[in-house]
Amino acid sequence: MLVSVIFAVYKSPGYVEKNYLRLKKSNVECEFILAADEPDSKTLFIARKYSFLRCFSSSRRGKWRALNEAAKLAKGKYLLFIDSDTILECSLEDIIKALQKYDVVEIRKEIMGKKIIEKLVNIDYLNMFTVAKLCEKFNSCLGVNGAAFAIKRDVFFSLNGFRNVVNEDTDLGLRISLKGYSFGTVGKAKTESPKSFKDWLVQRERWATGGAEAILDAFPELIKKPLLWIPAIYLVFPAIVLFILNNLITGNILVKIIYLLLPIIIILPQKLLLIILFILFQERLLKNIVVGITTFIVWMLIEIFVSVKLKWKISYLLLPIFYFFYSPIWMLISFVALLRVLVLKLSGKKVKVKNWNP
Repeated sequence: MLVSVIFAVYKSPGYVEKNYLRLKKSNVECEFILAADEPDSKTLFIARKYSFLRCFSSSRRGKWRALNEAAKLAKGKYLLFIDSDTILECSLEDIIKALQKYDVVEIRKEIMGKKIIEKLVNIDYLNMFTVAKLCEKFNSCLGVNGAAFAIKRDVFFSLNGFRNVVNEDTDLGLRISLKGYSFGTVGKAKTESPKSFKDWLVQRERWATGGAEAILDAFPELIKKPLLWIPAIYLVFPAIVLFILNNLITGNILVKIIYLLLPIIIILPQKLLLIILFILFQERLLKNIVVGITTFIVWMLIEIFVSVKLKWKISYLLLPIFYFFYSPIWMLISFVALLRVLVLKLSGKKVKVKNWNP
């Protein structure tokens, strides 16, 4: 049984060699394909050293196109996609075993790094993986994390691969669900995340825009699955409870108008909107401190239970920072993006992210 391993690279090879050496030790027949845009000398050296099949471009064509072109070279029954900033820590045999049960499998990903922002993102990834486990239970899918996942080759091509959208992996995952393919989780990998708050903001603005685009495209079907998307929203954005209680129920009419109208004023800079909305969020939180503490304690107990259940190491000391700062910022970024993308779609304009080539 042949497995096609596709490494996604932009310039630097990252952990490609480390992953190759690990996978090569398995008892599974593999072919290795390197999909690289603007490959540097190290990437070229590794490709020659291990005789990888090459799908190179001297200019940046976009990850979605690079992976689609690489997949066309693949001959394996299964496709395993791994980004260059990700280290696979599970066996190929476990992945194949999961693919014999499911059409697509999400590989659990934890964050490397010891900086505070990296530890906060690791809590975020725990929540995202919990959503994936929930999707597995409901035989559905709300998106895959493209850093490491596997899919049956015939399923990938029946979906026409990745599409030219901002979040090609979220879009693929939603189409997997809409077409009735099965989804599961397996294994473990470690991946990198932004190492500064500034870089995190850039990444999350892109993710939020692409996620909003994918969700709105699939909205008619998603709305029919409230038992899936309601808990998923709470898991990914635990501050949503504070948002509702502080601003939609107890908030005055002016605050409600600001939250609903400001994000759709396209001419205003997105970061300025985020600052205004976050200040309003914190102002309401201070006025409803009992509500904030109560909802935090409930969420904290859930988070600790899930982390123990999944054997996921997180920094418990950072849970207050995550709940009262990280989560509201991430939620507001997504809220603004959703309203803006909705306006763009209703006006027939293309959804784009500044300085980003998908």
